[in-house]
Amino acid sequence: MLIHFPSAWDGNFSGKKYRQEEWKALEAWAKSGKARAIGVSHYCSKQLDDILETATVPVAVNQVQYHVGMAQAGRLSTDDRDYMQSKGVLYQPFSPLCGPCDPPANKELITGKLVTDIGSVYNKTGAQVSLRWLVQQGMPAIPKSSVAIHLRENFDIFDFKLSEDEMSRPSAATSPAVGGGPSPTDSGTVV
Repeated sequence: MLIHFPSAWDGNFSGKKYRQEEWKALEAWAKSGKARAIGVSHYCSKQLDDILETATVPVAVNQVQYHVGMAQAGRLSTDDRDYMQSKGVLYQPFSPLCGPCDPPANKELITGKLVTDIGSVYNKTGAQVSLRWLVQQGMPAIPKSSVAIHLRENFDIFDFKLSEDEMSRPSAATSPAVGGGPSPTDSGTVV
């Protein structure tokens, strides 16, 4: 079970106190056996620290937007994998094929030149390269698809390995851009 977002959209019930209260409620579910694991989504390191101050049940996962093209998004971003790992929190990218990206870039991780050029070396699709890039970094990829052929392709990423150069090019890419942005209540600061 996850807390989907670290603050309320309307500005009420935001901040450290409320994050800690929400986490305590999730811990009660876990302790009663209603949840096997609990975690968060969209949390930056500061927001994670807020709940770790009082947590008695480990934070299992932080589900974040992360994909080829994000590079480093800045101090209020959720892309601090090393920090999450140092706290024992699984860093789990959602929308690894850029579901929330702004159009027309939203197909770039599937049919874009960067990933399709790399994929042509292995007879793989751009989507498979984008997913392999995540998995090869030790991150679980959880792409969404309702099309049978895409589901099969999403699983067919374990019979090839990207070279160091093929890993570094997607890591350095700055497109497609990050979708969304800070919470409307955050205004560029962590509340």
